[in-house]
Amino acid sequence: MSEILVGIDLGSTKIAALAGRIEGERIEILGFSLVPSQGIKYGNIVDIVGASNSIAEAMKRIEKMIGTKLEQKVIVGIGNEQIMITPSKGMVIMKNRDQEINSQDVERAIEAAKIIPLPPNREIIYIIKREFHVDGQNNIENPIGLVGTRLEADILLVSYDNSQLKNIKNAFERANLEVEGFVPKEIAASEAVLSSQEKKLGVALVDIGGDLTTLAIYQDGYVLSTGVLRLGGEKITRDLAVGLRIKTEEAEKVKKTIGTLKKDKEEVLEVISLQEKKIKISSSQVREFLQPRVEEILEFIEKKLRDLNYPLELIPGGLVVTGGTSLLDGFVEFASDYLKIPVRRGFPIELLKYLPEKDAYFYSVAIGILLRVKEDKLNLKEKHPVIKSLREKIKKIFKPFKEMYI
Repeated sequence: MSEILVGIDLGSTKIAALAGRIEGERIEILGFSLVPSQGIKYGNIVDIVGASNSIAEAMKRIEKMIGTKLEQKVIVGIGNEQIMITPSKGMVIMKNRDQEINSQDVERAIEAAKIIPLPPNREIIYIIKREFHVDGQNNIENPIGLVGTRLEADILLVSYDNSQLKNIKNAFERANLEVEGFVPKEIAASEAVLSSQEKKLGVALVDIGGDLTTLAIYQDGYVLSTGVLRLGGEKITRDLAVGLRIKTEEAEKVKKTIGTLKKDKEEVLEVISLQEKKIKISSSQVREFLQPRVEEILEFIEKKLRDLNYPLELIPGGLVVTGGTSLLDGFVEFASDYLKIPVRRGFPIELLKYLPEKDAYFYSVAIGILLRVKEDKLNLKEKHPVIKSLREKIKKIFKPFKEMYI
């Protein structure tokens, strides 16, 4: 029986953890948990005790659900403005002209692509495979098994600030956990909610979190670029709390219960004001604060895509949105009308047998991490005799604070 893997989405407002076992081409979900996040702001650790307590609580709930103690190793989804993407290429020559390319050759090509100067405070945490070239032939997704004399790897190197990596590692160590590897949040979420057809056509994944929004642009089946914005659903909650003069907890309840971008929808909710008095709030009142902030988020997304040289008109598949803010009533229709492009809400279908759709959105990154591991296992299966177990594969792919390629 294969080992249990745990993917953790380290967010500023919540920590989502998911445990599963990879069985062939499917993932058996064993447990999951969602806990409020403390000590994390804009993806950075600002209170290591609070962060480690939240992490420990997430693991405790999973273990209670499964009914067994888990191996203390996890794979973590991270993302903020500290992430830097650097394109690179590497080439290796095969020893024999008739030699089939194997996974060791692929690793050598990727290692060659990693030999580039990086600032001293940066560390490579992940490698995104874009495509391979064999003897000048382009657009090769997986060169293993092909025959050629020259193999080139076209990749994106994902690096992160050393100090923040140490802070994250220390937070997990305080929770008696070992970080086995990192996956950028936008890559993990893409794995969970985008279809292969969308990736080939051209699409932008937009994951709107509490205080950060992450983006990943795909075309021809691979990642072209990624980006991060320092804004999210927390700003909407804050606007409602200030504008309606209610507590943050009440503002969050208002947003989720009667918040809507549909002008023809009207509901009323009774809440407690800052003066501890019962007051009634209507959907139209909420929309006065909701709509301008959503418009701002959409405008920043459009600008970020332009800055990355992929304006909306060059993305035929439009946007696929996920994250808690995408659950706002009428969000998808409003975004599509406002940006004048196709927009759909993406969710991890693997979780629908375990969770309602509205809850599954919060686990997009966590399940995406496990899906990435599964994909790498399938790519390497029976093609590299040296790798004989999932544990060895994971160690090969997820070296602590090193890298992974897809």
